[in-house]
Amino acid sequence: MSFFAICFDIRNPQRLRKVSDELENFGTRVQRSLFECHLEEAELDELKERIARLIDENEDHVRYYPLCPKDMPDIIIDGPGKKTMDSDYYML
Repeated sequence: MSFFAICFDIRNPQRLRKVSDELENFGTRVQRSLFECHLEEAELDELKERIARLIDENEDHVRYYPLCPKDMPDIIIDGPGKKTMDSDYYML
């Protein structure tokens, strides 16, 4: 399981909505154009394939930033919000 910050800039409102909806299937929206996702390698591959089918590669940008688990305790949040966790691995 790996932790990813996925951000995007989608030019067309219809494509933007579709990309956002797809990302909501895989992670948690933490800002308007930023999701945090806890993904297995196969899930990441599937997400990237789905997103690639939705975007216009000449106009849109999607970035996948892998984050090291050791860095998660150092995430700083100013304002409302909380750190995301993978519900499959954490019990509250």
